[in-house]
Amino acid sequence: MNNETQRQGVAIVGTKARGGIHAVIENHIQAGVYDDYKRYLIVSHDDGSLIKRFYVYFAALAALLHLLISGKIAICHLHGSHKGSIYRKALFVFICRLFQCKVIFHLHGSVFARTYDNAGWFYKALVRYVLNNTDSVFVLSQYWANYVGSISNNPDIRVINNFPSPVFEELFATRCFNHDQQVKLLFLGYIGQRKGIYDLVDAVDMLKQQGVSGFSITVGGNGEIEQLKALIDERQLNDYFEVIGWVTGEQKYQLMKESDLLLLPSHNEGLPIAILEAMSAGLAVLSTTVGGIPEAIPNEESGLLIEPGNHQALAHAIAKYINNRELIELAARNSRKRYDVAYSSTANLTVIRDVLDGLLNHELTVFR
Repeated sequence: MNNETQRQGVAIVGTKARGGIHAVIENHIQAGVYDDYKRYLIVSHDDGSLIKRFYVYFAALAALLHLLISGKIAICHLHGSHKGSIYRKALFVFICRLFQCKVIFHLHGSVFARTYDNAGWFYKALVRYVLNNTDSVFVLSQYWANYVGSISNNPDIRVINNFPSPVFEELFATRCFNHDQQVKLLFLGYIGQRKGIYDLVDAVDMLKQQGVSGFSITVGGNGEIEQLKALIDERQLNDYFEVIGWVTGEQKYQLMKESDLLLLPSHNEGLPIAILEAMSAGLAVLSTTVGGIPEAIPNEESGLLIEPGNHQALAHAIAKYINNRELIELAARNSRKRYDVAYSSTANLTVIRDVLDGLLNHELTVFR
């Protein structure tokens, strides 16, 4: 048996830390992206102390080397973002190239462009090394494809839309749009300034001063939980907010089922998995005009978008949904249609598998 026949495995390298990248990796596995290949999952990053993170990273390098030396893998699918992730992935790319292993770099970084534009020459050179020395680059939207194409010479840049677990798709079939009840809004994401949570507090404070009622907001996520609770208490907004911390699994499913609208007023994004989960579940979306979000939510008939950091516009958009319940239902139905066409696992599975098959069968151009 020759080496090419032996090495039909795929190594998936990425973080185990809470957040969207880990969710994407899990969803790819659950959707069957790698079902025709021997799959090896390598954790290269995790939450925890600096010592723990170093240990996880070097253990990942050792695991990759073992797979390469033993001839078990033909492709390495790297999931990365920006800053430290680029430094870590650059060494993975270098090692894979030593063993003539094909590489896919899957870019998720929400602030990747800002970080690159403001960085020094060494970081920029490292980014270009990663982008130019991988066989295919996956990005989350056409916006990111255009940006990556402007800073690299990689000829194979693919838009691979994130897709959530198919479990959320089942909610739309049974969703009931009740216009008589209080509107239930949901925030899911890292609790911090980048996700716009403090803009949301300012917006709700403004709505309170205007006497707007008939809504409640559940906040789920990790991060600056106590700081957020203190601010809500200081502004006397406890009647509007419930902060429940990190959610996952059945709890997230239940929140999606009970809510009417997803709020994500982010300052920077790639294409958030939370928005795609909401679209698949039949929730209306209120977010911002950053990253790939406008491609997913192109008009008011499929959701409302505002400029990031504008809490007045955010308050106005919330009030618009509260005062027009039919708009919530319209946006939910139209965003689900867009999800089915472009963002479902069915829509994206073929693209990813075509790249994997093409790399194994030498149908994609190899360049150096």
